[in-house]
Amino acid sequence: MKKNFNGNNEQFKKECKCINLKYEYEGYHGKEQWAIVTELPEGELFERYPDEIKPYIPFVLLTVEQGQVISDFKRNEDKFRKRSQNKEDLFGYDDEITERFHAESIVPDFVERQSLEEQEEERYRKKMELIEKAVASLTEKQRKYLMARFVDNKSAREIAREEGVSHQVVDRHLIAAVKKFEKYFEGFF
Repeated sequence: MKKNFNGNNEQFKKECKCINLKYEYEGYHGKEQWAIVTELPEGELFERYPDEIKPYIPFVLLTVEQGQVISDFKRNEDKFRKRSQNKEDLFGYDDEITERFHAESIVPDFVERQSLEEQEEERYRKKMELIEKAVASLTEKQRKYLMARFVDNKSAREIAREEGVSHQVVDRHLIAAVKKFEKYFEGFF
């Protein structure tokens, strides 16, 4: 029986998101070049899409929730970076008015700026690593409730109603998840 490669390829694209780690994370040196975000377990992924998966081996398999957390974090970091750039004086004026309104955004010389950028990149890499470890340490319910609470902005009562449990149960899972995150980020900030 001949496979319908194009149809299978389209289905693969619908069920999986492939992330080139070396492109997305400048300075990344791991052995896996790709991350695949999907709900499928690894065995089923290889069973359904053996031809489509070959170019991505070796890869890191991420759940949709993990992919969403990383995506949200990157979007937030990018937003912060853009906001900080907006504070810089585009014309380079050096007068009392500029200093009064933009004192916190005076640009250091090139060497200092490069060093600061390297420190920021290292800090960003460390944050991403900690987030991935923290998310991986969560139970399925903790991850599900945490995403619903902080990504979908649902209250504990809304989540409880949808899950058919009491809001106290949801609160306990959320508190445990937040404590795990606090443990991973202890001393980071």
